[in-house]
Amino acid sequence: MTTRLKHAIEDLLERQRVPARPAIEPAILQLARELPEGAADLPFAKNYDEISVRLAGALERGERLTKMQARDAAWCLWDTEVAISERSELLQFFLVQLRALKHKGASRALALSYLISFQADAPGFSAVAATLQDLAPVMGEPFEELHRKLRIFDQNEGPRRIGDASFKQRKPPRVILEEHGMRMEQVLTGGYVEPCARRVLERAAGDQRLPPFERLEFIQLVAVKGDTRQLNFPSHKDLLANALLLPYRNSDVDKAIRDQTLDFLISLDGLGDPRAKSGNWVNAPDARDVAIAWLTEQALRQFLDVVEAVNPNENWRYRRRFWEAMHVNGVIREAWVVLDSVGAGEARRRFGRNTRMGQFRAGGGIQAGHAVLLLRIGRGVCAEWSFSGQCRFWLDAEHQGAPKLYQGTYDAEFLRTGRRYAPVVEIRHSSHNGSNAWQHKAARQIAAMTGERLSKREYML
Repeated sequence: MTTRLKHAIEDLLERQRVPARPAIEPAILQLARELPEGAADLPFAKNYDEISVRLAGALERGERLTKMQARDAAWCLWDTEVAISERSELLQFFLVQLRALKHKGASRALALSYLISFQADAPGFSAVAATLQDLAPVMGEPFEELHRKLRIFDQNEGPRRIGDASFKQRKPPRVILEEHGMRMEQVLTGGYVEPCARRVLERAAGDQRLPPFERLEFIQLVAVKGDTRQLNFPSHKDLLANALLLPYRNSDVDKAIRDQTLDFLISLDGLGDPRAKSGNWVNAPDARDVAIAWLTEQALRQFLDVVEAVNPNENWRYRRRFWEAMHVNGVIREAWVVLDSVGAGEARRRFGRNTRMGQFRAGGGIQAGHAVLLLRIGRGVCAEWSFSGQCRFWLDAEHQGAPKLYQGTYDAEFLRTGRRYAPVVEIRHSSHNGSNAWQHKAARQIAAMTGERLSKREYML
């Protein structure tokens, strides 16, 4: 009773001299303060930054820790003012004492601290993992079962087992942990889940057997926070892109899944549209190539499908046949569509609310439903207007006066005239058949810019 009273007085005095806590603190310290008595055999609110200084001093002096001190020290290894793990001699002395104590509360606190702050290559984690393996029977459930079945206290084997189970069962790693008794949210979103999720994404990137819609749904569950567009682990953005796109490098996939996948990726913090934010994709070059190819084809559909939906025209089928033939034959390097407000609304309805496109500036004298398709062809650029507009070619896309792809807004008059840099060719869509058809003129110009010569059977109806 005397000992308990002494500890209570010490804790009361300690709370009275605690300085104001910062508005933001490491999650692991927040957990240590907020867990109720018994949840991990933790005491009530304490200032662990201050405690870390005192405990480090005690360990330096070779003092034996009480059970309460050992429990507190478990929260002072990585995220406190004095990180005990960074001083190997102090860490070893602490772990030797913890093994000898065989105290359930202190052992469980160490397990939680390890799981929340987990970084396999950071100081101290290897030594702590070895200690936790020996103490697993002391902790009781769920830790004992988690280690027995999933080897969570093995730095490499644990994340591999959980990641493999997650991939096999199509369940996020946190669900695997929950099914084995771990319910603590700070653990389920903590550092230990990162290598588990990494394992899932790496496996998904190399497995072409996963059905497309199932792949998209599963990867979203693994990588994204609930209904948000924020990644659980921002460092996983390249792994995520690879998991969703690399399996399709050498195979086709339904347009619907392509559009949904692009809509999802473009919406994510840290990724976005690779055409406008290529720097975000620099470490996933192969995935970026797939995304660009899909976006190019999608822009072509935005132009052809949206214009036809907004203002049907019997002559539109000739345009569709020509430009689809050019795309199939690899003539079109990149594409970007410019729409008015009506067309933009239709495009988002068809292709997803995160679909990106250019729009005409207000007051540009644009007919309702009008659109322009900007194409990179060879070293040049082409502006294909809808309705009765003309098809214009510029030889040098890098010239200061040439139309640029991927801008948010466009001046319609500039796209019509070129102003400072006139187009080399302007073609009217006045005849769709015969030797003087506009398609032949456009095909000859494209051949001059790329060296690619298509037979008229490929692009004519």
